[in-house]
Amino acid sequence: MTKSATVSDHLWLTPLLAEANRNWDNLTKEAQEYFKDYRNRPTFTGTEEVVTYGNFAFHYTTDGPADESVDPTDNDGNYIPDYVDFMAETFVDEIYELYHTTTGLTVPPADGTNGGDALYDVYISGSAAGSGVYGYVAGETEIGDNPNSTSLTEVDAYTSYMVMRNNYSGFSGTEAVCIGVTSAHEYMHAVQYGYTGNMDTWFMEMCATWSEEFAYPGYDDNFQYLMGLFGKPDVALNLEDGEDPQHDGHWYSSWLFAKYLTEHTGNSIVKSIYERCINDYAAYAIDDELTANWSSSIEQQFKNFVVANVVMDNNSAYSPYTYQRASDYETHVDNNGGLAFEYTFNYSGSNITFNSQTDGNNRLMRLSSDYFQLTSTGDFRMILTPVTPSDELEFILLKINETNSTISVQPANIVSNQAIINITDYSSWEYFVPIVIRHDIDVEDINPSNYSILVTAADYSSVEENSNTVTVNLYPNPSSDYINIEINNYVNGKMEFELYDITGKLSKTWIPEKNNRYDISDLSEGVYTLKTSVNGSSVLFKKIIIAR
Repeated sequence: MTKSATVSDHLWLTPLLAEANRNWDNLTKEAQEYFKDYRNRPTFTGTEEVVTYGNFAFHYTTDGPADESVDPTDNDGNYIPDYVDFMAETFVDEIYELYHTTTGLTVPPADGTNGGDALYDVYISGSAAGSGVYGYVAGETEIGDNPNSTSLTEVDAYTSYMVMRNNYSGFSGTEAVCIGVTSAHEYMHAVQYGYTGNMDTWFMEMCATWSEEFAYPGYDDNFQYLMGLFGKPDVALNLEDGEDPQHDGHWYSSWLFAKYLTEHTGNSIVKSIYERCINDYAAYAIDDELTANWSSSIEQQFKNFVVANVVMDNNSAYSPYTYQRASDYETHVDNNGGLAFEYTFNYSGSNITFNSQTDGNNRLMRLSSDYFQLTSTGDFRMILTPVTPSDELEFILLKINETNSTISVQPANIVSNQAIINITDYSSWEYFVPIVIRHDIDVEDINPSNYSILVTAADYSSVEENSNTVTVNLYPNPSSDYINIEINNYVNGKMEFELYDITGKLSKTWIPEKNNRYDISDLSEGVYTLKTSVNGSSVLFKKIIIAR
């Protein structure tokens, strides 16, 4: 692990230590050798000093080797190195205050006399942290119930201690940023251990990485993980390390889901979910909390989140598909490759077929999504057919008109295990994003869900007339050379007629004329559909038969 490490190099050591401790007897000798030094509290070669501030005890040295010694500079003359002063103030005045006083998270349990007293121990040593590691928290003793919670009965709460570096030279970001985001991230792990030592690791990392944004918006160190989500949206949000090694570290990118949830519910939802994690897996805890107190579900919020990651706007007109800092996220994502699309459909009247196994990357895991781009020259229909009907797939079409600040999410109609989206208002939208969402949270493997999509002509026979009071009479029908279109109950607004052939291709466009007579002599025989629109919105569909 080096200071130039990427996400997969585990710059945050806490989840690895948690997994190693849980599975110690199953580790190889090499793994046990690597982790053995992390199973005990750090010691110092130099003289150990301890400074207590608030609920914390900070352990450090100034006269040991360079990789464990803190810079002794003491500009304020309080006999405490400025580096330690700054770190202590960060923990006590900022992080502790935010997590416990403001948000109400339970304080981690005291560790008795370990470390010298019952205060929460932070060891400041680069040597103890290890090469390339920002910091870590180690769960130490299972105590069962955490006495710091008054209304809960924990069953496997743990005491813990933390290691921070003696300097962050060579790490990305200023020293203040590194100390800030590491303290926010790692102390959140200490809080999590105070609820349960068996919280899902992906969820621990999701919330710990979110806490960096919660505590220090604008530091943006966690932006480095965003492309794990936007570049690989079809990788499971709740993927655990080791399930698919090429995607290890994906859990860090999931912080944006926590950000979406807290923005559209409240920051206190994290506390409520932690409490439910005492007796349940994280995905179920999220779902139970949303159902019980927010009239929602993980399925609904995940769908909204998936759509929000396309919309990327803070305009309330797009609610609930918004982020407060959407422009910042969008800029970072665009500068690093953009959102990954599975396929692009260019429909102009001829059928297009997509197969996820042969035309896509064959990777739609549980709790993930596939995005598509679609261009069309007219109305169209999309039909999704799953290979395994029991997979929890949802097919939606995001329709966007940026000029009017309008979006619409059109769900599919389910007919005999097929999901069908029929678009008869093509001209009202500037572009389309079809999305396949997989909601399975019960699935424990990473096997992909497969499906096919057919893009074909719109089906006007299935379109119900709009409840608008406009009515249209057509005669003669069948017709050969002309058709009369008589408008009744005319409403104010711009009216337009569009005539489509049976393939969905636009054949004629007319603006209403006084004589109500329209030429069709140049059209081939067949069945056509007349679409009547007012101010760009479809209000009526009628069949016309041309026969000669």
